[in-house]
Amino acid sequence: MKHLNIIITAFILIGISTLKANDVQKIYKDLNELSALSEKVAVVDDFSFSRDVANFHLQSGKLYLLSQVNEKTIAAVFKGKGTVSITPPTKISRERLYSEFQTESYNNSFDLLFLVFTDSTLAEFSNKLDFTHETILHKFQTNIDPCIKYLYDHRDNAYNTSLIRAILNNEQGGYFYAHLSKGIIKRDNFFFEIDPNQTEEVTLSVRYDRGTHLDHYHKSICKFHRTEDYLSNSDLSFEKKDEIYVDKYIIDANITNRMEFSATCSIEFHGLKNSSKWLNLFLFDKLRINSITSLNGDLLNFYKGEEGNILWIELPETITKDHSYKILIDYYGDLIYRGGNIVKIYSYDYWYPQYLSYDYNFFDLTFHYPSSYDLVSVGKKISEVKHKKVKTAHWFTKYPVNFAPFNMGKFKNEEFKNPAIPSLSLHLNKNLKKAKADVANSLAFYQSIYGKCNFDTLTVVEIPRFLSGEAYPGLINFYADDFITKAHYKVYSDIYVDETNFAHLRAHEVAHQWWGCGVGIRNYHDFWLFEGLAEFSSFWFIQTSLNDTKKYFELLSKWQAKITNEHSNNQRKKKTDCPLWLGSRAPSYLIYGKGAWVFHMLRNLMIDIKTFDESKFKAMMKDYYITYNNSTATTEDFKLIVEKHMKTDMNWFFDQWIYGNEIPKFKFDYDIVKKDDGKYYANCTIEQKNVSESFISYIPIEFDFGNNQKARIRTMVKGSESTFEIPLPQKPKQIHFNIFNSVLCLD
Repeated sequence: MKHLNIIITAFILIGISTLKANDVQKIYKDLNELSALSEKVAVVDDFSFSRDVANFHLQSGKLYLLSQVNEKTIAAVFKGKGTVSITPPTKISRERLYSEFQTESYNNSFDLLFLVFTDSTLAEFSNKLDFTHETILHKFQTNIDPCIKYLYDHRDNAYNTSLIRAILNNEQGGYFYAHLSKGIIKRDNFFFEIDPNQTEEVTLSVRYDRGTHLDHYHKSICKFHRTEDYLSNSDLSFEKKDEIYVDKYIIDANITNRMEFSATCSIEFHGLKNSSKWLNLFLFDKLRINSITSLNGDLLNFYKGEEGNILWIELPETITKDHSYKILIDYYGDLIYRGGNIVKIYSYDYWYPQYLSYDYNFFDLTFHYPSSYDLVSVGKKISEVKHKKVKTAHWFTKYPVNFAPFNMGKFKNEEFKNPAIPSLSLHLNKNLKKAKADVANSLAFYQSIYGKCNFDTLTVVEIPRFLSGEAYPGLINFYADDFITKAHYKVYSDIYVDETNFAHLRAHEVAHQWWGCGVGIRNYHDFWLFEGLAEFSSFWFIQTSLNDTKKYFELLSKWQAKITNEHSNNQRKKKTDCPLWLGSRAPSYLIYGKGAWVFHMLRNLMIDIKTFDESKFKAMMKDYYITYNNSTATTEDFKLIVEKHMKTDMNWFFDQWIYGNEIPKFKFDYDIVKKDDGKYYANCTIEQKNVSESFISYIPIEFDFGNNQKARIRTMVKGSESTFEIPLPQKPKQIHFNIFNSVLCLD
């Protein structure tokens, strides 16, 4: 690989390079000031155009080209009568659309259409419409200004990076954005976007109503690939849009006694494809860049808005595939808060400038901080030196990791070593003994079930956040008991009322050392894999290591109640549940709760119901971990592992519980008869309601004959009803249906 060394040292007052008029800043200014051009107005009569699955028909009205952005026309607005027709290409996307509008195709009218584009839209309009001069009244701007506010991302305080990059490079980037609205108040807003740099390029959104008309946020309804991608028959789960891969972050951070933060971050990376000379990174919005210079001392162009999260850097040359680069970024800002002995880090994930990706990276971290405090981070602490009132600690990651947080405070510290598990380094204020036991015991349990943990040392530290935990490679942040009040207990008493539940929370975060830190995910769809599996793992730990089967089923039941209540509420509102496959776009009760239930159902499906042997399920989970450790996995990857150990096609299970959103409701009836041969028979009927005719359930039934004599069967139910007869050795005293809550169902 060729190497290009760039030293970036920055100095910024309000996020602007002082070298020259900043390109990105000018683009932002031009976008903020978009207005109609009097010399670019076209009368429209029965004009249609399409973008992927969206068909726009402008029946009558006028189309106005808007002022240029960086000397290029990229926006237009139509005022008049028009319609749009959109039919998403996938079943899940159509279901999400139906949940919002009670239709699987969006067909609606509009009287205002605001367009932003870097594709062929301008050429198409120029070729098919005649633009002339027309006087534009000042009040016409009231049609445009609200649309600009929706175009701007108020969460990141930035405009779309694909749009900005295309404008910067003066290229036809394939970006297209349509904002449709109608009525005087313009609350009926609908958005259609094609972003070629997103994994799923097409997004349908509506206005996110937070209770005030002043809000200008989007709420995504559905996302899907472009039509051409589905026609290609390629494996879209492996599609990767990253431009670079970061080989290593080298960070040198300084924290003063007043908690003032500054740092330099060296980023070594190589190009994954031929790209542009503009690189955008993500950095906590309260952090500021100092100055940017090249190796020979020339100032480089960059931009980071005062309250924005996006940092733009103009490199001396375009990024080329397989070429290596190195940049150094100096920055500072409001990152740390101290109240008494309590220290709070405002952003654990984005305290350093980083390239957003699902990739894992190596980190080399050095911290200089007051010697009266303790500081912990990810990886292994190579050294720690005290000079006067300053400690300098050096941390290095042996394996690539997804994030590199740090934490600091004044703690009670304890080291715990046991050859059977990774060493423990605990930095807590209270409940040190109990926390140590829970972490050590759950580590031992997970290693026996899944395989060896990647990290030689697991560091555990408290954070000032109630009932919160965060897991990182080799590092776990737990909530601090100091912050739990009687009011908290009153609010959360139905969930967190005893120490066993705190053990569940600790075990959940420990499980992330396997699921999330060991086995990562490839995109947002697979969030359920590591959160649901961490949740299930914590239940399994409580049942097995703490010998508390009752608590295991109580925790499952709490999630079942939440899942089924929301399911019933959605049905009453004529909405549908999100499938698990929506990942981070799905509600947390599904990612955690239903995700845990999926693994519980697989466990019961694979268990030998006569002997209760679980070796099949355990072998599957260990195989999954070993196969994808230090790598990433998708839902389909996990499905292949399940099919390998089940030795059968598992499409039905994943279609129902991962990609689907149905939940069955059962009714079980039976009649015990004694026939002429003197033998007893159970005539059973199972009604399966609330699901489609193709829905399959494997349900275990237990016959209790008394004196600890029991027999069990597992029967398949497909469709609305199943009737069967079971010969019995004697008359049962009781019959138990769906034992061990083997199938998630409505009450």
